[in-house]
Amino acid sequence: MTFDLLIRGGTIVDGTGAAGYVADVGIVGDRIHAIGDLSAAEAADSIDATGLIVAPGFIDVHNHANNEMDGGILNIPGVENQVRQGVTTLIAGNCGGSPWPIDEHLEAVAELPIRQNYGLLVGMDTVRAEAEVGAEPANDEQIARMQDLIREAMDAGAFGVSTGYFPDFVTTDEIARVAEPAAEAGGLYATHMRSEAGPILEALQEAIAVGERSGCPVQISHIKCWGRHAWDLVDDVLEMIEAARERGLDITADRYPYVASFSGVANVIPSRLRIEAGRRGGLEHLRDDDLIDEVREGAEAFIDEIGGPQNLVFAPLEPMPKIDGKNLHEVAQERDQEPWRTAMELTIQGSVSCMFFVMREENVRRFMQHPAVFAASDGHLRVLGKGVSHPRNYGTFPRWIGHYGRDEGLFTVEEVVRKCTSMPARKYGLHDRGELTPRRIADITIFSWEEIRDTATFEDPHHYPDGIPHVIVAGKVAVRDGDVTDGAYGRVLRRRS
Repeated sequence: MTFDLLIRGGTIVDGTGAAGYVADVGIVGDRIHAIGDLSAAEAADSIDATGLIVAPGFIDVHNHANNEMDGGILNIPGVENQVRQGVTTLIAGNCGGSPWPIDEHLEAVAELPIRQNYGLLVGMDTVRAEAEVGAEPANDEQIARMQDLIREAMDAGAFGVSTGYFPDFVTTDEIARVAEPAAEAGGLYATHMRSEAGPILEALQEAIAVGERSGCPVQISHIKCWGRHAWDLVDDVLEMIEAARERGLDITADRYPYVASFSGVANVIPSRLRIEAGRRGGLEHLRDDDLIDEVREGAEAFIDEIGGPQNLVFAPLEPMPKIDGKNLHEVAQERDQEPWRTAMELTIQGSVSCMFFVMREENVRRFMQHPAVFAASDGHLRVLGKGVSHPRNYGTFPRWIGHYGRDEGLFTVEEVVRKCTSMPARKYGLHDRGELTPRRIADITIFSWEEIRDTATFEDPHHYPDGIPHVIVAGKVAVRDGDVTDGAYGRVLRRRS
């Protein structure tokens, strides 16, 4: 037998959690053909994996590859930050926002030289906008229209529906009803919950209720206890998830391995005030005499929740040298303003991202170790060296494996590989991926257990990781000896019934 690609002598960690073993992997076309002693076989190409771990390609089901930096995958399909950390599949469209129409977007991406596989969720915020539902509860006619749009998206291959940042006027009933067509098509409900801070338990209960009422499996996006008033609630959060699982709900969560979140400075301002300013014609109306006191009170409460203005660090996607990498306290001092006013003015300016250092390390570990939680980045496709980046864009999966697995001893190699591969694959219905077995698609990451590590830091974020010499996408070598190859072998993925 002659293989197209033969991976020789590596330790197979197949993604199921089973003990690793030394074997060869023979690939024909885009699929794994055989695993075992293939020493007598010939191959058109081969990789010596002696002393290395041969694992399924890592699957990042929570990222924002469809948007942000330079317009996302449509404009920067060949960026390398994900494939270099061993990621072979991305699921975008998270936190309520997705391209529209789904089919048109996926067809456009399919024409591009993408470096990893790419699928989508449909965002409920996007659907709400397409159905022309305003800043008010949706009526029955509008809900029916949104359900039709969800069906259209699911027919186009979306893996489910996502939500995020919903204000109070979007009701639990509306969310559950709009999610029903996703459940009917075999999709899931992925939610950036309404709150991850003090009211997190109420928000989690809502997410559980949506799953139980709609019939959707539930995915809690980037699970966290955000801010001082939520830090001590981690036990309650996990107990609620376990209780829902015992009742039969398929509820899981994903987690990035860092203590800082990434979002927009606009979140400092209460959403109801931003909505009201928008109704009046634009965010500059936050300065209106009848709003400004509420803006100040809300912003100051937010700043107190994060532990002070020094815990908000500016990280604009487009370079802004005057504030890049500085915290809110520093920028406010430079402007001779109170921190809340600086946050308001930058909100009015628009499109200013930042990192919030608001999580406890011990809580991050607790979530990561829970059996219902697996890895995901909440990251973006990033151009190396451009702007201020969260290190998760370069280091999420190496940090799960190298830092928390090997160095901290939280996981065996088999356990942590499972959290990066088969767990997300099974949850999202990626039936041909996530495990190293014959007949599955040959998406494979080859790494050194001793050397894999994230090198990106908050202070110096634009660095690719170490210890991942080879990555295979659909049977083709995408990274060889640490260098990205000329080919771009990613595929657009659509949900199968």
